[in-house]
Amino acid sequence: MSTNNKKVQQQRIDEFPDAVGLSVIRRAEKREGTRSSIALFYVIGYLVIIAGVLIMSAIKNFTISDNKDMLLAISGILSGPLGFIIGYYFKAANKEE
Repeated sequence: MSTNNKKVQQQRIDEFPDAVGLSVIRRAEKREGTRSSIALFYVIGYLVIIAGVLIMSAIKNFTISDNKDMLLAISGILSGPLGFIIGYYFKAANKEE
């Protein structure tokens, strides 16, 4: 292949990234960014909910037993998906290294 043909081919690749699948890579990167944002939002939301329960219990003067019951109920519902999210991202980080 001549040098001229290589330049023309490179120019086509630059003009039409779909020709070599570059847009697929960009979409995958965008999708991963979206997943990371959702995971971060979930973790922060989980911590905010736990903090809210603790603040509410301090304001309303709940007993230790009431606090324990509320935290067990909330963590029982929300900690399963939280564990899945954290496990997924730590596993992904280990594969990159």
